[in-house]
Amino acid sequence: MNIKQHIKSLPILLCAVLLLSGSVAAELHAQGRKEKITVHGIVKDPAGEPITGASVLEVGTKNGVTTGFEGDYSLEVTKGRTIRVTFLGFEDVEIVVEKDKYDIIMYEAATQLDQVVVTGYSNVELRKSTGAVSVVKMEDIKDSPLKNIDQMLQGQLAGVNVTAASGRPGEAAKVRIRGTNTITGNAEPLWVIDGVPLQKDVPEINSSQLKSGDFDNIFASGIGSINPSDIESITVLKDASAAAIYGSQASNGVIVVTTKRGEAGNTSISYMGSVSVQIKPARSANLMNSKEKLAWEQELWDEFSSEGYVNGGYYPKVGIIGQIRGGYGEFADLSAAEQDAVIESLGANTTDWFDTLFRNTVSTTHHLSLSGGSPKMTYYVSGGMGFNNGIVKKTDSRSTNLSAKIDTRPAKWMKLGISTDFSYLKANAPSSNVDMFKYAYFANPYEKLYNEDGSYAPDRTWFTLGYANGKVNSVNIPDNGFNLMREINETSSLSTSTSFTIQGNTTIEICKGLNFTGLGSFSYYGDLSENINGKETYAAFRDRPFEENYYSKRTYGSITQQTTTNTSWLLRGQLNYAQTFSDIHSISAIGGAEIRSSYAKSLFTKRYGYDTVTGNHSTPLFPSTSDNKIDYEKLVSFGNKLDGCSGQSISENAFASFYGTLTYTLLNRYIFSGTVRSDGSNNFGSKEQFNANWSVSGAWNIDQEPWIANTVMSKVFSTLSLRSGFGYTGGVNKSVYPVLMMEYDSTFRKTDDDYYRKGYISNAPNPNLRWEKNRTFNVGLNMGFLHDRITGEVSYYRNKNLDLVTSVKVPYTTGFTSQSFNTTEQVNNGVELTLGATLLKIMDFQWRVMANMAYNYNVLTKYDSPTKSLSDAMYVGYPLGKIFTGKTSGIDPETGVYKYIMRPDVTVTKQEDYRLYQNYLFYVGTSNAPWTGGFSTTFSYKSLSLNIVGNVSIGGKIINNISCPVSWQDVSSATTESLPSVLNDLYANHLNVTKDVTHRWTETNHVTDGYPRLIDSFGPKLTDGSGQYLTSIMPYSTSVANCLLLEDVSYLKISSISLSYSLPAKWLKGIKGLNVSFLMNNLFILTNYSGIDPETPGAVYPKSRSFSFSLGVDF
Repeated sequence: MNIKQHIKSLPILLCAVLLLSGSVAAELHAQGRKEKITVHGIVKDPAGEPITGASVLEVGTKNGVTTGFEGDYSLEVTKGRTIRVTFLGFEDVEIVVEKDKYDIIMYEAATQLDQVVVTGYSNVELRKSTGAVSVVKMEDIKDSPLKNIDQMLQGQLAGVNVTAASGRPGEAAKVRIRGTNTITGNAEPLWVIDGVPLQKDVPEINSSQLKSGDFDNIFASGIGSINPSDIESITVLKDASAAAIYGSQASNGVIVVTTKRGEAGNTSISYMGSVSVQIKPARSANLMNSKEKLAWEQELWDEFSSEGYVNGGYYPKVGIIGQIRGGYGEFADLSAAEQDAVIESLGANTTDWFDTLFRNTVSTTHHLSLSGGSPKMTYYVSGGMGFNNGIVKKTDSRSTNLSAKIDTRPAKWMKLGISTDFSYLKANAPSSNVDMFKYAYFANPYEKLYNEDGSYAPDRTWFTLGYANGKVNSVNIPDNGFNLMREINETSSLSTSTSFTIQGNTTIEICKGLNFTGLGSFSYYGDLSENINGKETYAAFRDRPFEENYYSKRTYGSITQQTTTNTSWLLRGQLNYAQTFSDIHSISAIGGAEIRSSYAKSLFTKRYGYDTVTGNHSTPLFPSTSDNKIDYEKLVSFGNKLDGCSGQSISENAFASFYGTLTYTLLNRYIFSGTVRSDGSNNFGSKEQFNANWSVSGAWNIDQEPWIANTVMSKVFSTLSLRSGFGYTGGVNKSVYPVLMMEYDSTFRKTDDDYYRKGYISNAPNPNLRWEKNRTFNVGLNMGFLHDRITGEVSYYRNKNLDLVTSVKVPYTTGFTSQSFNTTEQVNNGVELTLGATLLKIMDFQWRVMANMAYNYNVLTKYDSPTKSLSDAMYVGYPLGKIFTGKTSGIDPETGVYKYIMRPDVTVTKQEDYRLYQNYLFYVGTSNAPWTGGFSTTFSYKSLSLNIVGNVSIGGKIINNISCPVSWQDVSSATTESLPSVLNDLYANHLNVTKDVTHRWTETNHVTDGYPRLIDSFGPKLTDGSGQYLTSIMPYSTSVANCLLLEDVSYLKISSISLSYSLPAKWLKGIKGLNVSFLMNNLFILTNYSGIDPETPGAVYPKSRSFSFSLGVDF
């Protein structure tokens, strides 16, 4: 700007100065008429502890200070004006200044629990948080005394998908935060309890003598050791901006659990107890009863077998009718009248096998806590017990929890805390070596549990299909047959888990705004699994390694025991700095280092010839020979089998981490934050040991802008914040290792005077194997209207998972067929929406609703497929859990079999193209529901409250193939006709089926809206109207035919309804509070799924419906 321009602008500047001077003079004159006063004092909490860093502000001005180390403040204000004192987690205090000293007591704001983000490293006000976080109010998730913490989160938070693995008591749920972020690794989120990540590993055990049902690791995962009544808050960190502080543990999200601690004051005693009644599943599998099944089998005999039987040709024997009419076994030489009499007696009895398995039970929980203390020391002690009797006979779980916490302040500049937690969990169930749920689904209804004399009645059809139809080498069964109740009563699976944790923490004030925090933790887990198969059970009969002859009938029981001990420790040191300058600029920073380690060891032993009375065993010998000589090879084999009956496995992990976070806040409106963490792990080679994780993020509190805060818009927008962040987190895939690994056998090569280890190279070395990474981007908007009477939050995220570990084919010359590499990538895109509103608030009545919904789209973007087939578990361009199958145009009225639609992009050039299954495969959906959500509504009047909670899952698909235990393969492998699908298999009707199968295509009734024709695989070959064999003109592939079993498992569930009432204080004498509540869980479900429960589809332990009465008393 030149001199002339300066001169021209002087008049304007002069006017501005005059105006400003006039306004300042007027203000000074006005203030001069009012007395100035320096107000001072100390700000404390109810326990008398000084509050450092509280804001003391003269309302309507920028004149303010923060309290010092002793809670002291001094501020010059105009007499008669109002000062406001604020501090995170406490109620604001406003005082009209009339004197020079005010000592102020601030009380905790219980309603602001959800306004604080607890990360495990620091506590941050939600308005100053830049990451994607959600805070759960404990009163919102206490919907059932029988649920674990993970199950309580179901439907509560957008983007947090919780599904039950089964309804078994003590079973952990599957939790996914914003989709699945790994393929071959552990996809569960990181659980953090009071700042300490859970570290619990169960080393894998391999032995030729172990069966899949020998171990029950029900407590291997989850956080069942924490009593929900001891929890203060739960914070879920969803994106890198929030979770990067946990670095390479946080790729699947972080769930931070903060437990209760003591508060200064008189001793407070609280008791919470409940009694719950669980009832059998309400939904039916629609299976046939005895008369229906016998009539169905007679229909099949008349259609497929009668003519062959009369003419002396081939005839299939299906079900008990086939065995009776065909004169098999005990039914040989019966007259027609005698056959009819046997059939009539069978029809008089119907065994509901699901009713036999399930029961109505009563379960109880109890929790007692004591807390209190002085300004120098506070304590919290609690104990809890739970008895959960499952709805399946002989299943239950028990839990015992003890917790003690002491916080002291030995000096004004120091705080010390110590806590101990103990838990004991126990679960009982029958052995899982026999699938009792599948048996209940398929067992014929005319079979009985007991004979007339009370002994176990053998099932006469479960294993007889092969024998009845002439297969000599069919399934070997014990002389006493198979009986479900014998398996339930004479097998057992016991699991226990004992855990103990001791934790110490300290905070040392170095100077104003700067302190040091230290944390140390040690944890011990001891798990025991014990599986017993009684001598007379079929489970024991299937597991007889000392029998050389397959058809041997010798029986002996077994016991398998596994013990796992897991110890872990963590040490953390951290500097924390927080300071506000001129009430405009705020800076907070933390920096620290952390080391942690875990060691786990599993021991197992299996003893054959186990005696359940004495607890001892007598190992069976190989059967003796006629000359009583010992064959050396048999002796070696015997020794190898004994060697395989015991063993151990060890795993060790160590991590070292360095981290830091810096946050800058301007005018309480603009927040900028950055986090960095470097993790080192012994799971990788020296070149890849360390992995840097970082994030940058920001937030804009729009409602604090003057154009909203100082206008009428502030009455509309009570909250309006925009946040966004970008960063990286990572994960350790413990299923692979970068070094050459030798897997040792449990047997040895022996000589007369020594023995030698045997083993094999399990994987090729890969020095470039590295951490899996998760690159996240997130943007979100938080809204509150009309003093937060209406609230909302909407978020968009994009997570790109990089360097995922998958198996890749390698040349055979390497000595391996495949090797693990970081070669795969996938993307999770999603949108989350949360809404809440107080719809009515009239006098003492209030009606509030909450709802959340999340959409997650997962797609595999990079993958080196070994086969390049659509039938592979993974395929580029489609999500994990993708389902490729055929599409049917319905039943062909001419042939009675399903016709399938060929893909429109296929060009037919030869006859074989009609048979290629690849030409009929379509993408039909994913097994992972893309839409999930939850809702709740609460009606309250004074101390009476009614709460209804539900959750939804939309778009999940499954191939509902509860595979029948019998098929044509049990008869012979020499077939004359192939089956288009399992629905066409005549021999599957040997066991029970659903009632609607009778509506089917037959030669005389060309039904097209029911089931297809039944085909005898050993009967004549089928042709179409032109005489062509069906096998030459259509695909005979399970992949295509699975479309007939495709089901949508979408559902809307009312998960709980609770009615609670807090008695008025005037009714109580010597009691601070008394609350009673009645809860109903898993009430009803809306779904098109044909099974019992779409959340746990298939023949599995279903979730129960329960009714609970709870009582809470405070003294």
